[in-house]
Amino acid sequence: MKFLVGPNRKRSKKCAISFVVFIILLLTGCAGAPIFSRPVYQDPILIVRLHSPLYKSKEHSATNSHPITFTVQDLQSILQSLNIQREMSFLNYYVFRQDALPQPVFPPDLRELLAPQIQTAFAKAQSEEIVVFVISRPREDGIPVITSGGLFVKGEQLTFVLTHVETPMTSERKRKQVQENPLTPLSDPDFHFAAGPSQALLTSIDASAFPTGRTSAPTVSIHYKALLAHSPDPPLPLNTDSAPLPSSPAFSSEEKLRQLKSWHQQGLISEPEYRKKREEILEAFQ
Repeated sequence: MKFLVGPNRKRSKKCAISFVVFIILLLTGCAGAPIFSRPVYQDPILIVRLHSPLYKSKEHSATNSHPITFTVQDLQSILQSLNIQREMSFLNYYVFRQDALPQPVFPPDLRELLAPQIQTAFAKAQSEEIVVFVISRPREDGIPVITSGGLFVKGEQLTFVLTHVETPMTSERKRKQVQENPLTPLSDPDFHFAAGPSQALLTSIDASAFPTGRTSAPTVSIHYKALLAHSPDPPLPLNTDSAPLPSSPAFSSEEKLRQLKSWHQQGLISEPEYRKKREEILEAFQ
């Protein structure tokens, strides 16, 4: 029986270390691309960081238009333009005949909180980095909720990914998970962007150009210069007795058809019910 001594023993040790490193990298790759994070701002409510891939792949070249200068007013206008629609429940749509209305992602107090920190982050960002944020605060009933996402600029397009919107955090573990990975949804999102002027929805394939890898979260591309050119300055904070905001439009025919198809695929409605309701929507559209 031979024992490894001298150079052979050293060579065996190096091989073992290399094998362990290979396994670690393999497992890391399966879990998702590792991220390098730079802090920008943090308090008990808001976290803003800059994220970039730890290992830069050939598919994601450093082409972001960072650093970039925005005014706080510009960023408030951009945040104000973002609206979502929650997925409608079968009961609300068919029994109570309710239509989901678009709702703003960021109410005035959150816009005022977030815009200055995003401004700072964009001014510090390098070309391969994106801005990520996490907003944590308690709901009226005391349950903590989280809103998180990320954004970056290429040319005149600002891409905005929204992972969570007022998502209840039922455990401290989930809250920390979102804080560590703001762009990773805890579950399938129950909302989608309601695209407005100068905005275009992106699919998960379109969003594969996201610097930190493909994302399944709702994503919108904003031609921000065109948006800002037609946007009035965001209103200054007023008292709560100010005039109410105008009501938002109801579901479009396209969104109703998408919701109807989803219910049919889930088995909530039969084939005849699906076809009948689909014809009604199409007739109303005409």
